[in-house]
Amino acid sequence: MFRIVCLIGVWLLAGVLILPACAEKVEEEPAVKLPPREHTWVRKETVRKSKDAFFSRQEPSQPVIPVNESLMKRLNQPVPLEGQDSVTDVKPCLALLQPLDKKRTAVQKAGGVWHVFEQYPEVRNFSENGMQIDSTMNKLIASLNHLCRTAKGLPQDNISRVISQKVAEKGKDAVVQEFLDLGEADGDIAKWLKYADYWKKNQKRNLDYKLITGLMARIQPMLDLYAELAARQVDATTKQAFLSDAVTLLQAMKNLSSSDEYLVLALNEDQDAPYEDLDPDM
Repeated sequence: MFRIVCLIGVWLLAGVLILPACAEKVEEEPAVKLPPREHTWVRKETVRKSKDAFFSRQEPSQPVIPVNESLMKRLNQPVPLEGQDSVTDVKPCLALLQPLDKKRTAVQKAGGVWHVFEQYPEVRNFSENGMQIDSTMNKLIASLNHLCRTAKGLPQDNISRVISQKVAEKGKDAVVQEFLDLGEADGDIAKWLKYADYWKKNQKRNLDYKLITGLMARIQPMLDLYAELAARQVDATTKQAFLSDAVTLLQAMKNLSSSDEYLVLALNEDQDAPYEDLDPDM
């Protein structure tokens, strides 16, 4: 957005500068000259550029922020939660997760870690890291909630119910043709059928609650640092430590999200679940 706004500003300025040339020429008055400060701002190259050239411009690369290896080790050490090994059902699983979600929510309501990046000029250029930290923490907590609720079976939603019933009655080929006749896109139909098959295979799955609550213990130190970073004050002397700790937290969360079997499962299910609604009477 910022680049587009700046480009529009150039065209507007160009318009202002050109307009006087369209007016009646006055011989008595000398030509208007821009003040020296303005001359340094005016573009000297051609303003009109192709779309490809505009979007291919590269911004100056940001300096690499080092990961704090000792902090990474601490973040990878689980913090045991009271009662985590006794969870055997959805309600106590969600109850164990509640304090973590409450802590995350409090940080989010205060603006998240992104707000700290935006608040202090020393780190504002790195605000994208703040957005990624907030987003990744949200995904981790949401994934734990999903795992608690679906550990003993993936619940049937409207799409899987409609598709499964139609396939059982007519067969897959007939169902595909029916939706094509209704004007549905090939990609949507394929996604619905794939999700219905996935639900059928996972409707009675049996995930281990101990592994789910163990994940909560692994996320706890990351959540603690998340809340601490959101409360930090940053200046020139603390800038590098803040940036390094933030990058380390982000990397630790990404590593866990991509390596733990249950988290990968939950994230994929959230990504692959179709959000279109189907009429049961179709």
